[in-house]
Amino acid sequence: MKFWMIGSGTLLALMFLAGCKLTRAGYESAGYKVVRRSGAFEIRDYPALTLISTLMGARRPTDDDSFMKLFRYIGGANEAEVKIAMTTPVFSDQGGTNRQMSFVVPKKVAAAGAPKAQRDDITVQTRPAGRYAVYRFSGSRGTERAASARQTLAEWIAAEKLQSIGEPQMANYDPPFTPAFLRRNEMMMRVKEESMER
Repeated sequence: MKFWMIGSGTLLALMFLAGCKLTRAGYESAGYKVVRRSGAFEIRDYPALTLISTLMGARRPTDDDSFMKLFRYIGGANEAEVKIAMTTPVFSDQGGTNRQMSFVVPKKVAAAGAPKAQRDDITVQTRPAGRYAVYRFSGSRGTERAASARQTLAEWIAAEKLQSIGEPQMANYDPPFTPAFLRRNEMMMRVKEESMER
């Protein structure tokens, strides 16, 4: 294949491959405790997480440069000019205004204090500890698949008589060149803990 025939998705994958490990198994991943499991659904308790975040464009996350902004930050475009290890998952808001994409800061970096970004549109923030309903699925991360996953999770939350809080988030665990059928994708919604006490 000639260089000029390589698509933007392939080019992004090659860039990602150059600086990252080949599978999600090679990354530090945000920890959580499984409270309950039912098939593809789980109730999880997450600790507080330090995130680096940036606003997403109006288009699908894969169509704007949100990911690359964050990737450049961990590549050294931060005030300390240090490289920071990639982690999983990548979070992306699925509703509401001012939707954000976020990387989880590694535990050791978070404990020492994550450096500020060199640009104003990337922020270091803390996601509070909380309980989440989660639906896990493989395949495409496109708009239609995300909408279907949101609906599936919403129906399960309603059937379980849980009370949701805020807007859903997508969690993606794999590099972009991972075959769709091997991908780990999750749709997440924060729920009130007391709504489980039935």
